[in-house]
Order: sequence, then structure tokens, then C-alpha cells
Amino acid sequence: MYVSAKRENTGDLIPGGEGVFTCNVVGGLDSAVLYKLDGTDEEDDNGNPKPSRSVVLGANAGAASFHLHATNTPGTATVRCTVDDNGTQREASINVTVGRATGKPSQVVVNAADPAYLFMQGIGQTTQILLQAQVLDDAGAAVPNPASGVNNLYARIVPTAGTADDEAKLRGTGGDNTWVKVRSVSGQAAFTLVSGASTGSVLVEVLSDRADNNVDNGITEVVSNIVAVPVVASVGMQALAIQSAGALPDATEGKSYAALVQASGGVPPYVWSLVPGSSLPAGLSLSPNGIIYGTPSVDGPYSFALQVRDSATLQQTAQAVFTISIDAAPDPAPAPLQIATSSLPSGTVGSSYVTFVTATGGSGGAITWGATGLPAGLSIAPATGVISGTPTTAGVYSVVLTATQGTTVVNRTVTLTIS
Repeated sequence: MYVSAKRENTGDLIPGGEGVFTCNVVGGLDSAVLYKLDGTDEEDDNGNPKPSRSVVLGANAGAASFHLHATNTPGTATVRCTVDDNGTQREASINVTVGRATGKPSQVVVNAADPAYLFMQGIGQTTQILLQAQVLDDAGAAVPNPASGVNNLYARIVPTAGTADDEAKLRGTGGDNTWVKVRSVSGQAAFTLVSGASTGSVLVEVLSDRADNNVDNGITEVVSNIVAVPVVASVGMQALAIQSAGALPDATEGKSYAALVQASGGVPPYVWSLVPGSSLPAGLSLSPNGIIYGTPSVDGPYSFALQVRDSATLQQTAQAVFTISIDAAPDPAPAPLQIATSSLPSGTVGSSYVTFVTATGGSGGAITWGATGLPAGLSIAPATGVISGTPTTAGVYSVVLTATQGTTVVNRTVTLTIS
């Protein structure tokens, strides 16, 4: 965002200086926050700028810039800026619309019906639960109904080591399976999760397709969300405990990541959070139902403490330390070897001729050059790609250049005119 000010009587830009503008989010979206653009934002423990609802800015040529971030919530944010010019203050406000009705899937919201947990099979308790999904567009409005007979949601049980997904099934119009397709009406759809014979949690991912609101023909622009549903053997009979403390699956810098932390005992459902003073690696977030997700942006080993609370009237809590190793992003694959020279300079019969050819990409090893179709009197140096000599015959020649690097061989045809 950009804010500027001029003096009332003369129209001159206000002079530069520190602390000239104060900008605040004064209404609308609670999620809207501001950042400076000059590198002076306060930073968290990971070196990331901290968001604020208010920023104080210096003026340069009567103006300043800052950043409004509205997270993933649509609505309207009201931003008010005040300018102070030697004790004279003026203010102006603007409403910023976040999200615009498009009719295209932009977010999928998934919730489990009460009591939001299941019992394992074989103990005579509830073993199935309704999962309700909403498909919303950029403005948070329900997407239009897909065409008759077309499904726009695909749900699947995500196989995860150490969880309760061994025999769990999803149930919908297509029968029982580890996946199901459903159709939303007024943006709403529902399907059933059936527990298996193990305790833990079942991870269910629900996907839609922003491209055409149709998953029957494949998914090209993925919009998704994940929900974790606890599966228990009893309620309130055992103390709350964290099952999955310790090392989480490894991650890779710059690649999407998701892992599930699990609890047992107490009264489900469980609510997870960070222990005060602890933080996740940059780029990762924790959902209340115990999913660590995101795209890590910095490699290295990390440890952090999580806590979980149950839903009993007299709530229990438990804490544990988790570790994760984030591998550095792999070096990008080298560009393919290709001959960069697209033409050769003209020459004259009887006159000395020298030029050279070049290549780009490849593995970085030595290149051996070759050429066919050169005029009489010219040759190419295999090690350097220099074409030299004294041409003896006039004409227009099609010269095929060859570059060899290891087992890779590429060719390119260029034209050489000798007059």
C-alpha cells in the first residue's frame, strides 16, 4: 500500500523524516496485519518479521509504502493513516476488499460431527462419524452446484505410519473404500468415516479442483484440506498421554510437508498447540487437531514443544518435545546441453577466417566439438570450438555443429556464406 501527503495551502509534498506516518488496521478483518517494507520490522526467534496492526513510517518525498496481509480470510479491512507535519495532523482511511466472488473453489473446510471421535471396532461403541465439507470461493461464498451427476469433492484416507488407518473406510455414494467422491449442494457435502481395528487417528484429505469444480475428470488445480479424527478404545478411563513424541518424519526445504501428532486417553477430541516460548520451523504450522503442515523454508535440525488438552470438564493436558530434520533443497537439475551459436560470420575466399562456437547448460564437463559441411580450407578445433583457416571456394554452406559432453551429444545446423 502507498500513502502520500501534501501541504494544504501550497500543495507541496511534506518533507521527509522519521515517524511522519502512522497507519493502523482500525476495522473489518481481525486477521489483517501490517508490515513495513524497510527491513525494520521486529523479528521473531526465527528471524521472520512480526506482523502488527499498527506501523510507524518515515516519509520519503512525501510518501511511504507498507504491506497489508489478510491471511486466508475474505472480507473487508479498514486501514487508517495519520500524517504529522510539524504538529499538524490529518488522516485518511481506505477499505480494502479481500477475496472476490469467483465461483471457483478456493478453500475446502472439513469438520467432523459431534462427538468428533470414533471408537475402534469390536467394543460395541460408535464406529462411524459424519464428515462435513464446505467448498468455498475466494470471497468465502459457496461455489455453484456442479452439473447433474458430476462430483466436485474427492476424499481419501491418507496412509500414515503408526496411525489408525489400517482398516478404516470412507462411505459415500460410491460404497465403502479408502476414497470416495461426492457432490456438493449449495457448497455443502458429507460422507462417512468408519473406524478400523486400531486406536490412534485417521487422517482424511478432501480435495476439489479450482479449474472446473469437477473431480471426475481429474484434478489440475488442487484445493485441499486435511482433518484428523481420533479413534479410541475408551473415554475417560486413562490419563491423557501423547503417543507420537520424538522424531517426526524428515522434511525437505521447499517441499510440501504434513505430519500427524497423536494423543490417547482422557476425553477426545483433543486440541493441540505450541508450548509458550516454542516455535515451529519457518514455513510450518500446527492445526488444532494435530497436523503439522506447510512448506519448510529453512533446512536444519529443529526441536519444539507441543501441548495437548482433552475435552473433559476437568481438562487434562500433556506436553512433549518433538524433533524434525529438514534437508536442504536439492540443487536444481542442470539445464540441458545446447549449442548457443545460431549463425557464423561470413568469410571471403583467400582471406584468413577465425570464429568460435559456444554451448550452454550441460553437466559442466569438457565439451568436444565437431563440424561437418565446412568449406574447403576451414576446420574446427575439437577442444576449443574455434573454426579457422583460409576458405578456398565461394558458396553458401550448411554446417552441422556437434557438441559432445560425456554421453550427451547435441547438434545444430548453421549457415556460413563465403564470397
